[in-house]
Amino acid sequence: MAIKHLSRFVIPFVRRSGVRIVELEPCRVVCAMPLKGNVNHIGTMYAGALFTLAEFPGGPLMLATFGMRRFIPIVTALDLAFVKAAKTDVSVELTLPDEEAKRIEAETLEHGQAEFELRGELKDTNGEVVARSRALYQMRPRRR
Repeated sequence: MAIKHLSRFVIPFVRRSGVRIVELEPCRVVCAMPLKGNVNHIGTMYAGALFTLAEFPGGPLMLATFGMRRFIPIVTALDLAFVKAAKTDVSVELTLPDEEAKRIEAETLEHGQAEFELRGELKDTNGEVVARSRALYQMRPRRR
């Protein structure tokens, strides 16, 4: 899928961080970030790197779910709660229930925008939660 391979190259900062899309399908994305190159002054994953990992997957998820031509997702807020220090690579999975995807599509087409939320758990390679994310988005129709 082109989205899986091209998404991280659109934003140079994301490319430099090493974030990669591990799995991508409509209504589901899994992304991972390496510890190497993203450490802070105490040798754990830098908070900004975790924030990037929490924020980035929403775009590819929306593109895989709704296509590349109809809508534009805009993140309007993102909260990240740090649970424990990340000492390994970290991954996150975001899902969008099918009914929520249908609501977003219908509301965007009818009202010109739709608000929605994506939540994620960022996990280390042992499967332990290192942070929890809550992102608010607005979907808008793409103007031609």
